[in-house]
Amino acid sequence: MSKRYITAQVHGMCGGVFSALRKLDEVVAANCGKTVYVLHELVHNTTVTSQYEARNVCFADSVDAIPAGAVAVIGAHGLDAGTEAILRSRAKTVIDATCPLVKKLQNIAAQLDKKRELIIFGKSGHPEVAGVAGNSNAKETFIVSSAADIAALPELTAPFFISQTTVDAAKSDAALQLLKKRFPQLEYSAGVCDASLKRQNAVISLAKRCPVIIVAGSAHSSNACRLREIAAAQGADSYLVDKASDIPEDVLKNSSLIGITSGASTPECVINDIIHHLEQAGFSS
Repeated sequence: MSKRYITAQVHGMCGGVFSALRKLDEVVAANCGKTVYVLHELVHNTTVTSQYEARNVCFADSVDAIPAGAVAVIGAHGLDAGTEAILRSRAKTVIDATCPLVKKLQNIAAQLDKKRELIIFGKSGHPEVAGVAGNSNAKETFIVSSAADIAALPELTAPFFISQTTVDAAKSDAALQLLKKRFPQLEYSAGVCDASLKRQNAVISLAKRCPVIIVAGSAHSSNACRLREIAAAQGADSYLVDKASDIPEDVLKNSSLIGITSGASTPECVINDIIHHLEQAGFSS
């Protein structure tokens, strides 16, 4: 049986992630071996986190875990205004590696009139959503992720809609259409980033050709999870793997055509390892 793999036309790290990595690299180099602290994660990928931990970067679970006078970095998902203020008062130096598009959404939320209501389409508890909501100047902020959530909203007088940058673009648009019907006065701004949209469209095309899709990315990565879900919605057997050895043996044994893609926070070394793993199992490009 001939065994082949196809790589998605668009995959891997986006510009916002590259920018965050570059900023942390510069800080690590400038501090000559001293510990640099990142609040939470720089990006949602375990390989990236472990690589920086080996370079004396400490990922702190809370501001209290960062020593006073330390050098600290804000990760790509950003922070709410209150937490950022505390961090800046505690650390000697704070470098902001927030993704530019996430920063744009934070600024939109911060500039809303106090008569407005902000509706965010995204995952409650995700750091990006928490950061945008925590910068909101609106009188009320609502987080929705389903039609049921939208139906449960109270009557609003001046609603404004934005979405998390890494959600399924089709679902975000569907939520927007529902909100427009319920609130004709709704105003909105684009949320899903172009990088996420391109990767989502690429995996749709890939899943139409390949019965099996491997998505390289961590389970807590929103954008990687969306790629797996979108591939599954196209009818493909889809798997999210953090590393090559996570690919089930029966998939390697029983598949003749596998599509490969990776999330926007997944380093190229991971997908290269997956390709090598497939080639060792008898697959060719």
